[in-house]
Amino acid sequence: MKSFSKTLLEKKVVDLQKGLKSHIVKSLTRKGVKITASSSKPNHVRFPVVTSEKEWKKYFATMGLAVSDYPHQSISSKYLTYNLTATKKLPGVEKNVSIPWVNSFAGMTASGGQLFKNKELTPDSLGLAGKTLAPAQVMSFVKKALDKRYEKPIADMLFRLLKHAETRKTSVDIDPSLNMKATDLAKISADYGEILAAIWAMNSLRFKKVSFPTRSNEPLVDFYGVRLGIEYPISVKSGGGGKVTIQNIINSIEKRAKTANSADLSKEKSLVIFKTVNEYPQKDGMIELHKVMNTKSIKYLSKISKISVSKMNVKSLTAWISSYSREDQIELLKPWWKVNAHGTPTKQNVLEGPDSYRLIGSPLGQSIYLILNDNKEIKQSLGNVARQVTLIQANVDVSNRKISFQSNYFKDAEFKFSWAGYAGGNKLGFSMIVKK
Repeated sequence: MKSFSKTLLEKKVVDLQKGLKSHIVKSLTRKGVKITASSSKPNHVRFPVVTSEKEWKKYFATMGLAVSDYPHQSISSKYLTYNLTATKKLPGVEKNVSIPWVNSFAGMTASGGQLFKNKELTPDSLGLAGKTLAPAQVMSFVKKALDKRYEKPIADMLFRLLKHAETRKTSVDIDPSLNMKATDLAKISADYGEILAAIWAMNSLRFKKVSFPTRSNEPLVDFYGVRLGIEYPISVKSGGGGKVTIQNIINSIEKRAKTANSADLSKEKSLVIFKTVNEYPQKDGMIELHKVMNTKSIKYLSKISKISVSKMNVKSLTAWISSYSREDQIELLKPWWKVNAHGTPTKQNVLEGPDSYRLIGSPLGQSIYLILNDNKEIKQSLGNVARQVTLIQANVDVSNRKISFQSNYFKDAEFKFSWAGYAGGNKLGFSMIVKK
């Protein structure tokens, strides 16, 4: 049972904290920040502060307060707790009076929670789909949407990023810096980055307006830059590069190939490769790609299997290799592995696993993307195909300290084939990398 003197002391502390709490509420109201209601004990204040911890000293100094670590277990199981202390005598508050503060900003959760859900910040989600807007109109439209959806500190932070995007520079410092988790920064870059890129493109690439597609899943296009009545399709990626699906490339070429004096692309090897990847499942696709490239590997495999190249597929090769013991399979394939650009498999799960075809399928996949990347004819063909696509790729990368922008025409980008491996059932991959 508590002593009478201890109860009086606690009451006095609570009374002193009431004056401090009132002062904090009034100060925050002037900043446009709302106190978050809470029934938790002990007595405390709860509100979000978006700026980084390095900025807190300056932030609270304007209110006559100092922030410090909370010496006990956090009051909230979700958010972190700190102490706020009056650094001088304030209206109705004695100097050195303290009160616990729970920072209810979702980006500062103690349990690692995320502030933004997937696709929450896309143009579609913020109501821009189907609209053609000038820079000031985009800014005004987005600000209203943010103010309606988020608390003021978060809405202001997102709008501040939009203001930073009003530049022709490729890198802009964020001052004051953010204090966001990597997961939230990734979502801002990927989703909100489409809107940041639109503002940046109208400044840096001199577009008068931008037009956001009505359908958010339009292949390859996130928005159109409008100049002299002509719409230029723009794809936005976050980070230094972005994967472009094979089907998207085909769709883009078929929909946007130049009609006047356009070249016949049907014989272009790169487009033939794209369509081969798209048409066949992974295992048969790798065989077909070797056929298209007429590789030494496929010809030698035909020689030792006695299966003609034209009749070679997963079914025929599996039937052939499965007729031998594992020891004989390895001895039979060793000469072919030397011819194959990938060399000899060394992983035990390939050499000793139950899947006999993997001894053929894995080396075929590992070698074809290397062959394609080293082929000058393919590189030239990629250029021929790329020139038929009037596409700009913009890259946006948001960190706590800066926003980075890049842009490049599809035809000027670097192209790479890649493969994630046999086990996952992945088809040949294709990446379009913006040159720095």
